[in-house]
Amino acid sequence: MELNEYQQKAMSTCMETSNNFSYMLLNLVAEVGEFAGKIAKQIRKGQSNINQNQLQTEMRVLVEHPELKEEACKELGDVLWQLSGLCTVMNVSLEDIAKQNLNKLADRQKRNVIDGNGDNR
Repeated sequence: MELNEYQQKAMSTCMETSNNFSYMLLNLVAEVGEFAGKIAKQIRKGQSNINQNQLQTEMRVLVEHPELKEEACKELGDVLWQLSGLCTVMNVSLEDIAKQNLNKLADRQKRNVIDGNGDNR
């Protein structure tokens, strides 16, 4: 499926009261928080930890508990829906945003500034 097709289909499920910038932005943050919360609960339960900037035992936990992976993937789907909605209310396509981002990263990599600071490096 192409990103623009996803965006169109996803927004066909959007309620009229949700089709605005404020809702899409604030709920995008909320959905990212829900995803992070699932990871935090795994850490709290001692089933995962973050060590040297990596989620340790992630594969073991996901293999032993496929429902955790399924729940995490559902949250990522919600994040994608909200991002798609934010793009829609801003009148930009998700695919254009993805292409622009890849072009920006390729340019930074080419100029050897991918590890730099600032948005306009």
